[in-house]
Amino acid sequence: MKGKRNTLQKRIVTDVFCSMHNHPSAGMVFEAVQERFPGISRATVYRLLAEAAEEGRIQRLKLVDANDRYDITTGKHYHVTCRCCGAVADVKTEVDDGRLTDGAEGYEGFLIEGCHVEFVGICEGCRQKQENLN
Repeated sequence: MKGKRNTLQKRIVTDVFCSMHNHPSAGMVFEAVQERFPGISRATVYRLLAEAAEEGRIQRLKLVDANDRYDITTGKHYHVTCRCCGAVADVKTEVDDGRLTDGAEGYEGFLIEGCHVEFVGICEGCRQKQENLN
């Protein structure tokens, strides 16, 4: 099987993505890449991110009420999403997925294959803005 090429575009997208520490969406990565490499297309950036996620080099986050986001950390961990601005951050806690799925097994005839845990809250910046309005 022929290996994937390491093109200039792939290196640029990878470098830009790795420099972002905010769990960016594909659109956010595209905008950042455009600043360094204006000729790259949106489709190319989206395709390269999707490939990297499929290959396990990055993690695609499918969050409730948000565009997919990407994470450089591929190990098992959880995320919190700000319900005001959409910021995403890592959560350092243990959740017993097995206990959650065991309790749901057989519900409505479903065979449970896994679960997705997402915490939702308000980030510090949005809390401060709300406090300043009051």
